[in-house]
Amino acid sequence: MEPVTERAKPDRMTQEPWPGLPVGLLTRSGAPLYRQLMDVLGDAIGAGVLPIGSTLPTEAQLALRFGVSRITVREALQRLENEGVIRKQKAKNAVVLAKPSADTSGWEINSIDDIIAAASGAELDIRSYRPETAPEIAGLFALAPNEPLHCLRSILRKSGAAYAVSTIYFPPPIGSRLARHHFDDVIVFRVMQRELGIVLGDVRMTVAAELADERLARQLDRPAGSAVMRTRLVYRTTGNQPVEVAITEYPADAFHLSYRLTLRRQR
Repeated sequence: MEPVTERAKPDRMTQEPWPGLPVGLLTRSGAPLYRQLMDVLGDAIGAGVLPIGSTLPTEAQLALRFGVSRITVREALQRLENEGVIRKQKAKNAVVLAKPSADTSGWEINSIDDIIAAASGAELDIRSYRPETAPEIAGLFALAPNEPLHCLRSILRKSGAAYAVSTIYFPPPIGSRLARHHFDDVIVFRVMQRELGIVLGDVRMTVAAELADERLARQLDRPAGSAVMRTRLVYRTTGNQPVEVAITEYPADAFHLSYRLTLRRQR
């Protein structure tokens, strides 16, 4: 998350064109700042404070109004444009095209900050932390199939309700240095950074579809055999050493992934 300098108080001319638009409501904690700004602008558009056809404040005005950098503002506006909510214009203010979609379950992944944002407001309900064998995971750590790994099993909850099941594996040199009480952060890789000083350099994600067995269905409060979205994230250090494999299983009817793809321009 980028550093933020204190916001100067907007003058009267900055406030008058958008009287219903909040000022300085970003908390600087939890979700990334660009995500918070997206939510504030999206709420204003949805409520009609910024009606369809109207223009948004300039990047500089938004940066001043919410006490963030212009880099943060550009990221928020770009993502709103990707969702079809606004249209950016060169040398002009962005124009509101549509209200944000009512479907808020999407998960757009372009950076580690997006992983953090996806877990915003979640709680980690730890079920166990102990050595387990997982041959398919051991291979990712270049270990023998029967070599025990340290495994953290949890249920992710929001407002008390389970929304995902998490299984995280650590290789012995990492897992043996962590204890159950260390996992006080729903973003587990931050625990490794804090407790062990590990610096992450790369995260690779694989997505698969599967059917919930009875155990998983019971944890997610879904019928056995219902569709599940399964993500596997492999965290590596700057030296390309795998230090964590995180598997998360979501009900497929409640979540979807969204990717931004760009075209390489032909010369």
